[in-house]
Amino acid sequence: MNTLVSLVSVSAAAALLLAACGGPAAFERPAMDIPDGTARSSPVGKNWWFVFHDGALNRLEEKAVEHNRDLVRASALVDRAAAMAAEAGASLMPQAGFQAEGKRQELSEGERYMNNLPDRARDLWGMSGVLSYEVDLWGRLRALTEEARADLLASAAARDAVYLRLTAEVASAYINVRTWEEKCLIIRHVHASYEQTCSMYEKRFVQGQYPELALRRVQAERAKTLAQLKLAENELSRAESALAVLVGDSPRQIMAGRRLTGGREDLLASPPSIPAGIPGDMIERRPDICELEARLKAAFYGKAAARADRLPSLVLTGRLGQVSTRLEDLLSRPSRNYDMGAGILQTLFDGGRKRAAVRAASAECTAVQAAYEQAVLNAFREIRNALVERRKSAEAYEASRDEVTCLRRSWDIASKQYEAGYLGLMDALDTHRNLLSGELDMADAAQMRLNAIVKFCKALGGGWQRRPDSA
Repeated sequence: MNTLVSLVSVSAAAALLLAACGGPAAFERPAMDIPDGTARSSPVGKNWWFVFHDGALNRLEEKAVEHNRDLVRASALVDRAAAMAAEAGASLMPQAGFQAEGKRQELSEGERYMNNLPDRARDLWGMSGVLSYEVDLWGRLRALTEEARADLLASAAARDAVYLRLTAEVASAYINVRTWEEKCLIIRHVHASYEQTCSMYEKRFVQGQYPELALRRVQAERAKTLAQLKLAENELSRAESALAVLVGDSPRQIMAGRRLTGGREDLLASPPSIPAGIPGDMIERRPDICELEARLKAAFYGKAAARADRLPSLVLTGRLGQVSTRLEDLLSRPSRNYDMGAGILQTLFDGGRKRAAVRAASAECTAVQAAYEQAVLNAFREIRNALVERRKSAEAYEASRDEVTCLRRSWDIASKQYEAGYLGLMDALDTHRNLLSGELDMADAAQMRLNAIVKFCKALGGGWQRRPDSA
């Protein structure tokens, strides 16, 4: 027994020494012309839509995150990657098992005479504990473990990308709903004024005070605004349906036309402000950048594992148990036996399979690195475009608001001059029509300005706020 303990101790020490001698090289991020910083460790910005200070939007986002099927699927893929990483890590540990057997064995005549057995047939009973350990001489198992961990990080980043895309789509859909609500209110107000005007013209036409031409022109404007109102209400219904799908409502609820409204009335008029001096390293928390960096790390260690797989492997085995030809003697001391051994396996010919695996892994590294570098360049482009769009959309909204201010004043003057008889009907109708068009354009400009902020938050990976521990 002392000999067994000594052999086990020596074998374990030798295995640890051999395993420490070899290992995969450490992964290094590719050198890119981007600022260094700690934001790379920050996850995608959670609850970034709070910058809008809109209670209805907050509730819709929470519901979408809770019920969206794409996000559920992405989370399940993260769980699967975590299980696979745990499975890969287990390969670094010794494998222990228990074996019990009972069999009847028939020997040849030569075996019977050599072992001095009276009969050719005999019963054989045994039970033993089995221990095996593959010594990671060249770092193959550690490389596979690191590859699985990198795949886990990539899956988590992919889930964050789904989260960011979903919440951005919900915000844009909600802004679209609010915009069409605003347009419906504008058109409904104008249509109501035309209803009053038509009612007055119809009475005076019957009394012979107004010609039929004037009446028909006013009625035409009323019919035109009614058509605009119905089209706007249709677009509002479509926008509500799209939003309902994103937040996880059932088709029955969508067909029922349940209104998803609420929140601040001045959402379109008072968007959040973007601070100056946003850190350049915020780009590194974008989930697409994090995912590709993790994919590159996985490809790097996959290549290391493929190279190490071409080298010999060393497996240590040990067994301690009881073997007896009689079941009642199985647990007796004379039935005890053990064996220890080491095996080396080296592939001599496999048709070039392992060499091809190394080439494939090298090509994968090159492809993922190119994708990573391109993603960084695209991220800079998207952030720059989002900044420009944010500034230009704000300027367009200010210009549109000035236009509406002038048009409202023009309508006040035109309505008074028309009542005083200094302005013709067609000029008055043109002024009112221009005011309606200007107010609708201002609603579109407000929507564009809010969507520009959503795009900017998405381009930065979820807002511009840092986590306290990443500052």
